Amino acid sequence: MRSKISQDLTQDSLAHPGIITNAAKQILPFSKSQPSLSQLVAMLALAVTDLISLSMALLVAFLARIYILPALTEAFSTKLPSAVIDHIWWVPPMGLSCLIYEGLYSRRLHFWQETRRLMKATTLAFLLMLAVISLGKMSNEVSRTILVLGYLISIILLPLGRLAGKAVSAHTGLGTQPVIILGLGKTGKLVAHFLIRERFLGYRIVGFLDDDPVKQTHGARIGDALFPVLGGFKDSEQVMRETGVRDLIVAAPGMPGRDMVELVNRLQGRAASVTVIPDLFGVPVMGVEADYSFDERILSFRILNRLANPWNIAAKRVFDLVIGSIILIVTLPIMLLVAVAIKLDSPGPIIFPHRRIGRNGKEFRCFKFRTMHLHSEEMLLEHLEKDPGARNEWEKYAKLKAHDPRVTRVGRLLRKFSLDELPQIFNVFKGEMSLVGPRPYLPRERLLLSNYADLILLSRPGMTGLWQVSGRNEIDFDGRLRLESWYVRNWSLWLDVTLLLRTAGVVLSRRGAY
Repeated sequence: MRSKISQDLTQDSLAHPGIITNAAKQILPFSKSQPSLSQLVAMLALAVTDLISLSMALLVAFLARIYILPALTEAFSTKLPSAVIDHIWWVPPMGLSCLIYEGLYSRRLHFWQETRRLMKATTLAFLLMLAVISLGKMSNEVSRTILVLGYLISIILLPLGRLAGKAVSAHTGLGTQPVIILGLGKTGKLVAHFLIRERFLGYRIVGFLDDDPVKQTHGARIGDALFPVLGGFKDSEQVMRETGVRDLIVAAPGMPGRDMVELVNRLQGRAASVTVIPDLFGVPVMGVEADYSFDERILSFRILNRLANPWNIAAKRVFDLVIGSIILIVTLPIMLLVAVAIKLDSPGPIIFPHRRIGRNGKEFRCFKFRTMHLHSEEMLLEHLEKDPGARNEWEKYAKLKAHDPRVTRVGRLLRKFSLDELPQIFNVFKGEMSLVGPRPYLPRERLLLSNYADLILLSRPGMTGLWQVSGRNEIDFDGRLRLESWYVRNWSLWLDVTLLLRTAGVVLSRRGAY
């Protein structure tokens, strides 16, 4: 049996979609199975889409080399060998071969997982092309500038092209893969919610299996959809024969280990793939290495502390400095305009340095644009004393959503678009913060961190993080701690990249900003 394992569909996840998405996508894609005709057509259409994207990237690179670069600098001539196109016809097919090698047609992946693999495959293709040019002594025939530009453009076009292609496939139902979920408990419902929400993955839930007679009678309502419960676990083989579905998810982590092994072994010979969610609640899902022993038939998992690795710490720091420099250059004019607006709006300093808890519990001064009136603490205490509803809201979220009398007129605008946090880029350069990480907590909140403190404080606090893209102030304090502990346990540089990109969309939508 070859099955993926989800290791973080915990009860903590039930109230927090951000955790659910990150955890649930670890159980996907399912193991490879014999594709149907519809799936083969979908795979072929996806390959054609990729070939078009690669060709378009090369064409845009060619046009940029001919018309744009010479206009920018005299280092580039407007003249190229007349047969330059004839000598690079093999570039898109080689790129396609690397996509096939990376398994991008045999596996169904979440967008960010797929984007990571696309970057890996295009980088491999680029290196192979350079090797072919060098070994084939084609330097005078092939423009390496076009290849470099084509490589950079393809990193953008390939994910977007695939997203468009999958949108068409999802709308037409082309290439959908039917699945049956064994288990209608909380975990089974989580998996179902994920498959429905991530419709571009192309999975179609045929039904559930559960031993509860009541559930078999009433079916399973997941969101607005009602799915049948086709029988109990013992009916698995019969249901597969009747429905023709041969891809199963065993989502019954509470099942005793011996019964689970017996069920999976019984299904393995009849199903094309079996995805198992074992009782490993709370174990990180990223950076886990699986191993096994032939003789003892033991399956083991090696869990790494990525933020304890000096190379990872150095990589995160370099990432902060490089990307932070770009962000500073782009946002510096905005910060200057904001500074003028704050000074004209209300008396007080432009920058408000606030004591926060940093890595390993060390306190630092966190820079933010001032969004509140002077004497804000006195105003808060007076408001909470007069308004019991506001006091309850403050105790739950440590924020006031409806009305916060401390906030200035300019401050409300800055908070809506998170512009008040831009000065934290200087904390990043000082090494006190990171671009991505847990929220910088107040010293008075240290006790509220409870058992999460040691874990969360392993990382530098971030300008953005998992809680910001998962609901921000719509998530209560306890839920925020769960999200941020998940981030620290599952940290990777790619996770930082995706969270940084997703932050832009959250800021523009103003979701959860108060």
